[in-house]
Amino acid sequence: MNDQARKNWETLRRLHGKKRLEHIWTYYKLPIVLVLVLAYIVGYVAYRQATKKEDVLYLALVNLATGSDLTYQLIEGFAEQQGLTEKQQVYLYSGLLLSESEGADQEYVYASEMRIMAAIAAQQLDVVLMDAEARDAFAAQGHLMDLSQLDPAYSGQWVELSDARLIQEAGFSQAVYLGVLGNAPHPERAKEYIEYLIQS
Repeated sequence: MNDQARKNWETLRRLHGKKRLEHIWTYYKLPIVLVLVLAYIVGYVAYRQATKKEDVLYLALVNLATGSDLTYQLIEGFAEQQGLTEKQQVYLYSGLLLSESEGADQEYVYASEMRIMAAIAAQQLDVVLMDAEARDAFAAQGHLMDLSQLDPAYSGQWVELSDARLIQEAGFSQAVYLGVLGNAPHPERAKEYIEYLIQS
């Protein structure tokens, strides 16, 4: 211990209460701040790891507006049926619009296209629920998987779900289709999702 450190230590031993705290802060401010910052970073990283959720299925709703009841069934109903843990989730892309009709907001359509393309490129899209116009757009771009790859019982690139109970109860005015992306990161879960919607 050098002379300066020894003097500081002796001074600290003689001081009490508020004076001692002031002395500590005056001479050890930088180490205290560094330790606090480090403790915050470690705590934040630990918290993020503890609360981080694993996406077990990516679902997109395209050209479909769903109410809160159907949205709950599409996400939480499937999670319950699959026995997912609190750290597992179905990730939902909602409010996506692909339309060539004159009344459509073309900027919004373009932004939706960009979100979809980014999700496909990042392999963060498994299942798409959509209307006929969106179905045709996905098929024309070659994004949809032949469903027989998931199960020989299926054929073609999409399944019409208009007769499924959840879809009927939602009261859509148009037919609803389900497609699975060719590069879906969770194909087995996508297959289970199709079965969930058809059987529910």
